[in-house]
Amino acid sequence: MSASPRRPFTFPRVSLLPSGFLTLPEHFFCADQRDTSVRNTVPSMSFLIHHPGADFNLVFDLGIRRNLDDYPTDIQPHLCTRLPIHTYPDVSESLRRGGLSPSSIDAVILSHVHYDHVGTPSDFKNAHFVVGSGTQNLLRHGMNYHSAAKFEKDLLPIGRVIELQGPWRPGSENNDGSGQPTNPGLSHLFPGVSHYWKPLGQLENAIDLFGDGLVFVVDSPGHLVGHTNLLVRVAEDQYVYLAGDACHHPRILDGLTEMAEWVENGMNVCIHMDKALAAETVRKIRQVRREGLEGVPKVEVVLAHDGEWFDKHQDAILPGYFTA
Repeated sequence: MSASPRRPFTFPRVSLLPSGFLTLPEHFFCADQRDTSVRNTVPSMSFLIHHPGADFNLVFDLGIRRNLDDYPTDIQPHLCTRLPIHTYPDVSESLRRGGLSPSSIDAVILSHVHYDHVGTPSDFKNAHFVVGSGTQNLLRHGMNYHSAAKFEKDLLPIGRVIELQGPWRPGSENNDGSGQPTNPGLSHLFPGVSHYWKPLGQLENAIDLFGDGLVFVVDSPGHLVGHTNLLVRVAEDQYVYLAGDACHHPRILDGLTEMAEWVENGMNVCIHMDKALAAETVRKIRQVRREGLEGVPKVEVVLAHDGEWFDKHQDAILPGYFTA
C-alpha cells in the first residue's frame, strides 16, 4: 500500500477535544508499580480529524459521558473505583467551543466500546458510527471478564452503524489465503474507494479511508474486541497515530515496563483481553514511532490517557490543531 497522497492536496488537521478525566490506580496498568496508593487523574482524549479535500469531519472516540448517572447500573460500581471523575467539558462541549456543532460531524470512529471512550452517542444525530469487528456482538452479549467489562446493548444508533470486517491475520482460523475481506459499509461514507485491509509498512492491516493515503484505520488487537487505531498524515514528513488504549502509560509504550496483571474474583486478569497480543501491538507501534512509516520519518503516537501529552499540546485543542 502506498502512503503517498495525490497532489494537489491539503493535509488533514487533527484537533484535540477534551472529553473528561478519570483516575487510574497505576498498579492495575504498569507492572513495575507496587504501591497500590499511586493514582493518576488522566484525560480520556477525543480528536477531530478534518479532511479538507473531502470536506469531512470525523471524530475519533467520544470520551466520558457528561452525566455519569446515564451509565447503566452495572457500570456504576466500577465508576466508584475511578474517582475523581471530571466530565466537563465533554466532547460535544469541546466541539461547540471550537465552533462546531455535534450535528456537523459526518462520522465517529470508536477505538473500542469501554465506557470511557463512548461518551454520549445520541449527541451525534447525523454521524455514522464505525466500530471494529465483533463490537456489536460484544455489546449484545458482553463478556465474563473484570469489572470494567460492562457494555450497553443499545449504545449505538440503529441504522447508522458500520462494523468493519475482521482482517485475516497470520495463523487466524479465517485466513484461507484467498485475500483480505472488503468493507462495503464504508462505501456509503467514502464512495469510490475499495476498503480492503492491506499492509502499510510495518503495520499488518490498515484501511485507507479516503483512498488518498491520508487517513487510515489500523487494526490494533489485544485490548478489547474490535480495538482499532487511527493514523493521520498531517504533513509531508509526519503522521499522527491515535493509539486509543493500546496501552495506558507512556512507560509501557517506551518499553520501560510491562502491562500489569492482578487477581479479581479469583481470576488472574489484565486490563487487556489478550495481554500477549496487546504487547505485540504496542511493539509494532513503538517500531513505527522509532523508524517512521514508508518514507515518512516522524510518527507522533498519542495514547488516549496520556496526561503529559495532553498538558503539552493545549494549543492543539479545537479550534487549534496539532503541529510538529
